[in-house]
Amino acid sequence: MNFKTKIVVILLSSLLLTNCKEEMKKCVSQSTDTNVKLYNDLTDQLIPYFFREDYLGEKRYFDSLRVHDEDLYIEEKTKAHNEIFNHREKFCNLYIDSTKNKNTDFATSSKNFITGHPEAHINHKKSRKELLKEFSNNTDIIKKLSTRSSIKANQFNLCTAKVLDLAEYDKHTNECEIGVVYFSEIVFDPSKKRALVFVDHHIKKDYYGRNAVFKLRLHDNYWEIEDYTILSTS
Repeated sequence: MNFKTKIVVILLSSLLLTNCKEEMKKCVSQSTDTNVKLYNDLTDQLIPYFFREDYLGEKRYFDSLRVHDEDLYIEEKTKAHNEIFNHREKFCNLYIDSTKNKNTDFATSSKNFITGHPEAHINHKKSRKELLKEFSNNTDIIKKLSTRSSIKANQFNLCTAKVLDLAEYDKHTNECEIGVVYFSEIVFDPSKKRALVFVDHHIKKDYYGRNAVFKLRLHDNYWEIEDYTILSTS
């Protein structure tokens, strides 16, 4: 085998290995209710990318692995994610606080961010402009992001977690959990193909948490996270 042939074989082998890498499965909601589908599709992405690795139960992958070998971290996390996919006996619990008509923690500083308050940081102003460019004609942004969604636990049908109402929290104290989450109402753009949602997530009931506004777009029947901005951590 000559040198050129060897190079071709190596390149083809590398390409084959790259193409054979396992991809993280996604759970596309089949709900015919637009709002329910959006919350399900959003949560499907939040679980592996925003809620840490707690949903993997005993198969957690800690920061040390990410720091020392990012590729291995992604590979191992993807494998563990796909192992629990659609296996309910392996699911951890995600609790939803679905108190109807109660305000969210979309605080004054967050409202200033959305409205472009003159004292807002310049980077926030740029982020706000980019995040809201399809929603400029919507006058209900603050109201909707400040109002908690009334979606219930039984309206979720996820492939990597079991959703329970927060009222059931004390019944499952010995089970693995992903945390407690609530959502705002949804802000749609005129095309109904982009949306904004405020999300608040806490690790366990009263521990560390953070919240953010997520921008989504409807693509191939799936509400994909297109952009987001973290508003606070605690």
